[in-house]
Amino acid sequence: MLVTAGLLLAVLVLLATVVPARLAAASWPVRAPTLALLLWQAIGLAGGLVALEAAATVALDPYGRTQIAALHRLVRHPSASIPWWSVAAALVALAILLRLTSVLAASTVGTLRARHRHRVLVDLVAVPSPALRGARVLAHDVPVAYCVPGLRPRVVLSEGVLQLLSDDEVAAVLAHERAHLTQRHDLVVLPFVALGATFPRLAAVRTARLEVALLVEMLADDRAVRRHSPQVLARALFKVGTGAVPAGGLGAGGEAVLLRARRLLVPPDPLPRAAAAAVVAVGLLVAALPLAGLLIPVIV
Repeated sequence: MLVTAGLLLAVLVLLATVVPARLAAASWPVRAPTLALLLWQAIGLAGGLVALEAAATVALDPYGRTQIAALHRLVRHPSASIPWWSVAAALVALAILLRLTSVLAASTVGTLRARHRHRVLVDLVAVPSPALRGARVLAHDVPVAYCVPGLRPRVVLSEGVLQLLSDDEVAAVLAHERAHLTQRHDLVVLPFVALGATFPRLAAVRTARLEVALLVEMLADDRAVRRHSPQVLARALFKVGTGAVPAGGLGAGGEAVLLRARRLLVPPDPLPRAAAAAVVAVGLLVAALPLAGLLIPVIV
């Protein structure tokens, strides 16, 4: 099974280098952000599982030609002698699993706590506005518009935004923020935040975080323009600009606000059905890559 482990490591290198760079440089994701988001999720999931499986494959190599055969032998003969390198590979697999799960849990708990603290702070310093359908207004001159997701979400606008935007622009921004809440984009972003905490120096992880954040903003834009003019939302984005959003929040502005505004003003053509089907097929293939550990020994 060492050949299998080598192939899995090669796949892992591709998923951690070439694939994210190519996807980030592609032009089609702005035409189909939902499909692009699903593909990023498949890449992230496959990367973690392939890393685990590569180490587990090395650990199981002395006990059988396939993982299933090796596990069956270990169950039937638990006292079999175990080479030191097999133990080392098993410890590496365990370390990867513990790292991924612990960082995901810690990141989730930290994000939930940050959101709770921010909700408490918002309730203290911001005023509910019935005219804005329950959104809270913050006494601050800097134009800021964002939401705090969760079971008890908040939509927050600063007085600076209300002074800067017209009524129709405010309505479009509110629709954008509520799209984040109804579509639970926070749950989409959270695994990539955890992945970034797990591998903070990996360029592919940073790229994935940025691209996923941009895609969820595009999805919220697309939902908002179902009821509001794209030109109105684009104007609002230009005015709000790149205002900072508190940790754990999702905002209408951001670093890619100009790209999103141009996308609203000049909507790209949707992907043809054949291209969309190809993206779905690639996503399914990537998600199935961890099964290679079970299939490759049979093939080779």
